[in-house]
Amino acid sequence: MRPRFAVIEDESGLTVGYCRDVVGLTGDIIVETYEKVNFDQFVFNEEFIENIMKLKQSIYNLYIAILNDEEKVIGSYYFHLSESYIIHKLKYNKGNFNLELAGTFETKPSPVELRLWEFLKGAQSLENNIWQDFSKEERSGWLNVTRIHSASNHFVRLDKRGEVYTLDGEYISDFTTFFIALGEAINGPGGYYGFSLDSISDCLCGGFGTVGPFTIHWKNAHYFLERFEEEWDQEERGYRFLPQQYFTDLLTILVSGGVTVNFSSN
Repeated sequence: MRPRFAVIEDESGLTVGYCRDVVGLTGDIIVETYEKVNFDQFVFNEEFIENIMKLKQSIYNLYIAILNDEEKVIGSYYFHLSESYIIHKLKYNKGNFNLELAGTFETKPSPVELRLWEFLKGAQSLENNIWQDFSKEERSGWLNVTRIHSASNHFVRLDKRGEVYTLDGEYISDFTTFFIALGEAINGPGGYYGFSLDSISDCLCGGFGTVGPFTIHWKNAHYFLERFEEEWDQEERGYRFLPQQYFTDLLTILVSGGVTVNFSSN
């Protein structure tokens, strides 16, 4: 059985086990006041069992991790158990079984986001602009998936300086697609470099692929400038600022972080 998910204990960071499928990851199964998750064909990780120092081990909180085709973690969701789950070192299930746990998700994927994870399972074949034909809901989900993927695979790396990153405004119709395109330009297909004003400020501090000084060359900027207000949907209109102000604030943050933004019509 090739596992598609892993269960990782919060406290130790050790992998408790693996499973083929997770039913209820979107939080759609409710039992009383808790969300129930079924781990299909779950099998304990022998290394975790060997690390149990006493006869039994209690687990209180865990990460439900999504694995790629090479069985490496590409993203995870935090799950607070409603009560501790006890593993007996000498009496645990040694084969595959269906594990049921109840608790509360800190964050959970939408059905759309869960489907979009499939694109990152074989990241080597991921291409630029795969999101251009996505629906608005899918694009929002894709931005969140790349954010979680970046957080789950965050490691110390050298940030580039002085690079020029090109954005094609033909594909950028709103702020969601701007952040998707920026993350992709800097870190490749499926890459991430912020999803909001606050988060892009964090990215500019380092650890996300590049820090200032660098240049953003925004081709076909007129497409975005013409469409971004009409693309400003009802949810975004609920904020206490206009899209023009958001755009100005975005440019201010970039320039303050040592970024030069060049616009061109082609």
